[in-house]
Amino acid sequence: MAELERHEEFATLLSKGVKSLKHHPNYKIKRNRSESASLGQSYLDKIAYQIGVSSNTIKSWMGQMGLKYIPGRIDDGKLFGILWTIIKEEYMNKEWFTNVLATTSIPTITPPIPIWVASCFRKAKILRNDSSFGPPNEGEINEVISKLFDSHPSHPTSEIKEEPLMHNLPTRGSGQFIGRHQELEVIRQWIHSPSPVCLIAGWAGMGKTTIALEAAYLCIEQINRNQEWPVFKHIIWINGDWKGLSFNDFLDTIAYQLGRAEQIDKSIAEKRLVVRNVLAIYSQQQPLLLIVDSIDTAESEIYEFVMGLPQGVKVILTARENLNQKYKAGFLEINTIQLKGFEEGEASDFFSYEISRHLQTYPSSTKKTKIEQLLNIPLNVQKELILATAGNPKALSLSIAYILDNNIPVEQLIQKIRNAGYSLVELFDFLFGSTWDKCNEDTQRLWQVLCFFHSPPDEKSWATAAGLDSRKFHYAVERLRTHALVQQNYIGDKPHYLAHQTVVTYGKQHLDADEDFEKNSRKRWSQYYIQYLDTHLKREQPQFIYWSYLLGRDLEELKQEWPNILKALEWASKHAEKELVMNLILRLSHFLSRVNLPLRIQYGLEAADYAHQMNDKISEALIRIDIIGWALMEVNKLEEAYSQIEEGLLILKATDEIHQEAHDLKIWGLALKAKFFLKTDRIKEAKNILKKICSVPVIPVIKHRVLLMQGDFCLLTKNYKEAIHFYELANEKSMLYGGEKTIEAYFNLGLAYMHCDFYEKAEKMFNNLLYNQNKPNQIELIYCYYGKAQILARKRKYKEAYDLNEKVINLIHSWEPIINIRQEVEEFHKSMNENLLKYTNIRDGI
Repeated sequence: MAELERHEEFATLLSKGVKSLKHHPNYKIKRNRSESASLGQSYLDKIAYQIGVSSNTIKSWMGQMGLKYIPGRIDDGKLFGILWTIIKEEYMNKEWFTNVLATTSIPTITPPIPIWVASCFRKAKILRNDSSFGPPNEGEINEVISKLFDSHPSHPTSEIKEEPLMHNLPTRGSGQFIGRHQELEVIRQWIHSPSPVCLIAGWAGMGKTTIALEAAYLCIEQINRNQEWPVFKHIIWINGDWKGLSFNDFLDTIAYQLGRAEQIDKSIAEKRLVVRNVLAIYSQQQPLLLIVDSIDTAESEIYEFVMGLPQGVKVILTARENLNQKYKAGFLEINTIQLKGFEEGEASDFFSYEISRHLQTYPSSTKKTKIEQLLNIPLNVQKELILATAGNPKALSLSIAYILDNNIPVEQLIQKIRNAGYSLVELFDFLFGSTWDKCNEDTQRLWQVLCFFHSPPDEKSWATAAGLDSRKFHYAVERLRTHALVQQNYIGDKPHYLAHQTVVTYGKQHLDADEDFEKNSRKRWSQYYIQYLDTHLKREQPQFIYWSYLLGRDLEELKQEWPNILKALEWASKHAEKELVMNLILRLSHFLSRVNLPLRIQYGLEAADYAHQMNDKISEALIRIDIIGWALMEVNKLEEAYSQIEEGLLILKATDEIHQEAHDLKIWGLALKAKFFLKTDRIKEAKNILKKICSVPVIPVIKHRVLLMQGDFCLLTKNYKEAIHFYELANEKSMLYGGEKTIEAYFNLGLAYMHCDFYEKAEKMFNNLLYNQNKPNQIELIYCYYGKAQILARKRKYKEAYDLNEKVINLIHSWEPIINIRQEVEEFHKSMNENLLKYTNIRDGI
């Protein structure tokens, strides 16, 4: 998706291009005198039809519906499609094309070059001769490119214009760059040399990323007019984070930055060749700089790719280790900068800068007095602190904060650091270790269990995991805040506590050394989330434990806590906590049906195995039939679903028939078998099962589902009035236990209403699918939009139906591509395209 960064400018430029087609022979509308201008087709309709959107959509892009209706983003294919439609008629030039894209997040090349413009047009989605949507053919693209770049400006000028640089550099932040002048000069000289690779190596905290970023910015023409730094028109920055940079991510970033986003979905083998060729083409035209930060965390294929880069591509790498040995066979020479601590003068400047920053941060007069005292320490003491931290900028910064937070003399900290040694790990361990020793047991417990949480914990979850009551928690957390280990952030009206990853890691080291405390803490933590789900998800009705977690309450708070709940589930799974996995999945499965069906299946299979090992037959049958079997059917894995349902029914045969839960579950399992037969066109078998179970007494929650299945049978056999009867009965039955907002209860009833031409009722049912109208999730939107698209098609509003259904397809691709409704949606999309073509031909008299 292209983000619109300058909305009004985009709308003005696009409007100029669109209006240029108004009198073009291919778009000009001819009407008889008797025809009203409000009838028939406008030139905007013709343009819209070419790119598969409505004319109102184009009007919103042009700003004709008001500035607030200009969208924040536009699909790349549609944006390039309308630009292609305008450019190919030769009314607008390549400068206009570049200016339009410059108002969006899409990287641009100025002045434009043929290969880049052609790559943009290959991403366009337009209506082709075969009635499908896709890019123009290569012949058309080549013809347009030839005309664009063979033309000359009618009023040549000798004025030199500044050309924006194509780069994706992160911002340098508000802090000033201090020192490192010698290292920058080495990088500048390397850029002028034939050497292809420069490696910046050094310990964590030495400033490797900072110096690489500063060098990159010095290579930007607008910044560097009066300096001797060379200018790169293309600079690509790639980060390797703590999880490691994959080769696929590496290639995707380069492809996107060089205008080849269509390569992102290709295989790695194909992508590798194309990306290298594109780098070769660009580097022949103008120099290109590639920067890979933290390459030592990346996959080995990236090393191999960098070794084979074409001439003209310069590469800066940063790493904690010296990689000369890895590259020895690949390069005759690699320019290596081994980054050490600040020189004395640079460190003194950095020290003064950090003190000034603290002065601006703390408004307290008491705190300011301490900071000013630190600023005025004797130079020899300052020098000793710099030597004690080995001039490491990060260690120096932490030391200043430590002195201020603990109100200790500088000399005392210097002596302690010297005793700890100069290893960076030891240095950081000491800074955290000194604080750890000052913490009481309660504070240490809070610190240790921070690693349990994926997102910042709130008071209740954190205190419970640490085993602290409210009074002890507040005292302990204030100690952590005093030592600057955590900070308090509000999410809504509740405080949550954020800690840096180094703080979390240090706490985990102490946790690993205390197995008993970890075991007990994990149990408290897990049980907290069991109780949390009972409080925030469980309903009063129905009373059966599994069905009482059917969705029926506001889920916003639960969604915020979901990452931490998932981490508890992952831990329970990893450590084979059988009962815990079962308790969590029994409570979460209905929630997961709206959030992540594959997770429901994954942990459902695990829970079923645990239930089998524990000889809990009812639970195992329930998990296999509903948690796994139903979900597998939803993702269109029908045979696997049938196998799980059959296994569950087989288990129930060995249970006491008098057992109410077993009896009800058996009926539901048979109903799901009927659903399987309906989906596999075995109508007679489905009918026999439904006839057998329709009159069997069961609890309301199961009766609701059986009635829905009877409605599905009638819908499939086109007995729409009977379908409405069963669906309405199903919804009435669910009201006995508080009602359900299920897909089947509303979507299929909406379809039945639609087929009976009750459009208002149908649309109401589709809207009812949205659990929270203001914050709907993707699965709800998929069914809601698809239902409404079918209503539009019934009303012969094929274009609007086509546009809305295209949203459905995009949602399916981003949520769960194997969802069972996908094939039906794609077939509907194809039929809408055929209807559009047929309708246009009839209207045009063809």
